[in-house]
Amino acid sequence: MSLYNRLDLTRPNRRKFKSPPQQNKPIWERIDLTRPVKLKCKVCGHRIQTTWSICPHCGCILQNTKTKRHCIWIQVCNLEVYDKDRDMWGIILTDAFSKVFSAFRSVNVFLTTDPPDFKEWQEDFTRVYVLADDSSVDYLGVASFSSRKVTNMAVVRIDQICNASLRADLSINQLSKLLANTIAHEIGHTLGLDHSDLDTDVMQDGVDHRVHCLMPPSFHGEQITLMNHAISKYKDK
Repeated sequence: MSLYNRLDLTRPNRRKFKSPPQQNKPIWERIDLTRPVKLKCKVCGHRIQTTWSICPHCGCILQNTKTKRHCIWIQVCNLEVYDKDRDMWGIILTDAFSKVFSAFRSVNVFLTTDPPDFKEWQEDFTRVYVLADDSSVDYLGVASFSSRKVTNMAVVRIDQICNASLRADLSINQLSKLLANTIAHEIGHTLGLDHSDLDTDVMQDGVDHRVHCLMPPSFHGEQITLMNHAISKYKDK
């Protein structure tokens, strides 16, 4: 007799599999909303614990960041424009500042274009001048710098940025990105960042109007960590 003929296909299966009660419930009832959220580092994305003050993966400061923010005042001055160009420059500056604010969203700074509140900051803030200058010195910006330390002054030459824009025949959108990269570059110096050798880096030695007009400013994780560390040391004095 063959194996197939020896099989009793009419025999009932003695094993009765029962699904766990939990699996019979719909998914929205199985989700435990009381379970605590798994925390992640905002800089590198690795898992962290509530008791940690520093991320062991990237070195980012995790605690007390709100009390250790540093104020940076971006002040537009000595900028005279024709009435017909006033609206255009309003658009350019607004767009450039929004890109700068976005670039520093993970850095413990309070960026403002209004005078800082004296009750909160006193005179302890960094001033970034965005201005037009009659000086013959050809530079887009300059800043006080001390490696991995916070300093208090930077200047961005909007007239030189416009000259570079005219020579390269940049659009308004490209001019806005070049201005934003220059401002972010000089603020980076005031927060202790040195120059980078990468051509596309916002901290590249000498912002290239042919490159930095094509992309908004941004900082990589190591730069963000260095800036936050400099702010933390400055506020702990």
